[in-house]
Amino acid sequence: MKRNTDCNSHHGCPPQLSCDKAKTIRVDCDSDSFHPYGNKLKFPVADINVALAEVELQVEVESDIKLPTAAREIKHMRRNVSLTQCKAIRSAMDYKKVKLYISGVVHKNIQYVEQCSGLLKDYSVDVPFTCSEAVHVFNYPDYEHLSQKNTVFERRFIDKKGHGADQCTSGAFTYEYYNEPIECKLLASFVNDLDLYKDFDNWGRFSRITEKMEVGLFFKLLQKQQVDLDHSHGYKDKEESSSSSSSSSSWESDYKMEHEPKNMKHRMDALMKRHEG
Repeated sequence: MKRNTDCNSHHGCPPQLSCDKAKTIRVDCDSDSFHPYGNKLKFPVADINVALAEVELQVEVESDIKLPTAAREIKHMRRNVSLTQCKAIRSAMDYKKVKLYISGVVHKNIQYVEQCSGLLKDYSVDVPFTCSEAVHVFNYPDYEHLSQKNTVFERRFIDKKGHGADQCTSGAFTYEYYNEPIECKLLASFVNDLDLYKDFDNWGRFSRITEKMEVGLFFKLLQKQQVDLDHSHGYKDKEESSSSSSSSSSWESDYKMEHEPKNMKHRMDALMKRHEG
């Protein structure tokens, strides 16, 4: 007998029961798109993720990998990069910078052979790395509000005799601010490594690999901020600043646009194309 599934129970409305599942032969879909419309806000602001900076970080890693058995030749090695930690705090020395604390692993899948013929061995290993760096930000993070958790300012009352403080009654005022954290979003990565084979035996097989790696990380620093959606002020400021700038600086901006990457995506594309040839 099935359990009672009364709709009025405290568990909420249960799903409708079925005795069998039909085989779907075909499903057709159609769609159309329309311009989105929204209400005009009296105060046009919104909490959105603001990009503080796009960061290119180079990490130099050296490690030793001990193979489970001696290898005659490496047939294939696959490399994958992932971050296990990316913490950022606003610098107390320079408000234009944030301090980054990065930790991650390079996962290596190594396939090798022990003899001239035989089975292909498969071995996976993680190479951890950790570094810290101060990076420049272009959109500033929100000002951090500190909290007062210790009982420094006490609330005391006079005793019934009026001769001193009431030892049975006290209080305090403490407060906490909940600041928005600075988040990291990994966009791309690369591994540029050199493998040194060591610990050879009498048959010319090695059992240890010394890795020297250049790990490149491309990521974006984000923070949720309250942003003014009325772009008229920003456009006006931009127009005024451009008109007030001298004409002698125009050639400098053109030079930078031509010879420097416009953004992180262009930088990554240029770096990857450099190694394709």
